[in-house]
Amino acid sequence: MKKALLFLVSLAGAIGVASASNNFSYTAINSPGSTPDGQDQSSNPVNVWTVVLTPGAAGNNGEGVYYGTPDSQPNAWQEYSYQNTAPGNGGSVDAYNTFAGGAMAIGQTVSINFGMRALDPGTQAGLSLLNGSGNAITFAIIGGGPNNYYYTDAGSTDASAGAGLGYQYQDDFYIAFTVTGAGAYSATAFNGTGTDNWTGTFSGSLLGMDVFNHAGGNGSDVAFNNLTMTTVPEPSTMAMLVSGGVMLFGYRRNFWRA
Repeated sequence: MKKALLFLVSLAGAIGVASASNNFSYTAINSPGSTPDGQDQSSNPVNVWTVVLTPGAAGNNGEGVYYGTPDSQPNAWQEYSYQNTAPGNGGSVDAYNTFAGGAMAIGQTVSINFGMRALDPGTQAGLSLLNGSGNAITFAIIGGGPNNYYYTDAGSTDASAGAGLGYQYQDDFYIAFTVTGAGAYSATAFNGTGTDNWTGTFSGSLLGMDVFNHAGGNGSDVAFNNLTMTTVPEPSTMAMLVSGGVMLFGYRRNFWRA
């Protein structure tokens, strides 16, 4: 029995974890792009984000990052855009993270807390999961309406993410993406009372995340924190463990992380 148990534990590790992104949990300690800008689950300092700033129109317009609390999440990574010449002329910010260990595998969930304020009409703020050539899945909202979050992936363009969440002004929420099969995923956005749920498909492999504020304008600060990757056993692995007479795993998925 001891040999069988050891084999099952080794098998679970090989099948469920070895080919997947590393599990991690990063929290903010400094402005995104700083060295370091976060700490991991063991309180080790880490460099989480690479920041790209794109200038807006000529004139008194700009963009940047900081660490703090405007109106949403306390002590979070922050992105800002401002404009003084005309709506939509502010600069843009993209904060990129490449998942440690490689692409997401089936059974892995990546999650983050996200918060925002008001956007100029036609501008966008949100996040994208990235493959090797660009955006594989995007979740965002468009300034000026419609007042719902949308998603774009391999099978849908600007599709409504649902009617339960509604526009969250200065109210942060939790969003999670789970790889459910080859090129398939499920997603949840939850603020404690309302929820958006959807499923979709993606191309390539999910290698990282981009949190963005694209020319949002004055007061459009985007807050984000608690970037987390978790893993549960693939169904085939769980079946093998159960057939072997033991249950080695239990999990609880938290849909809100303070």
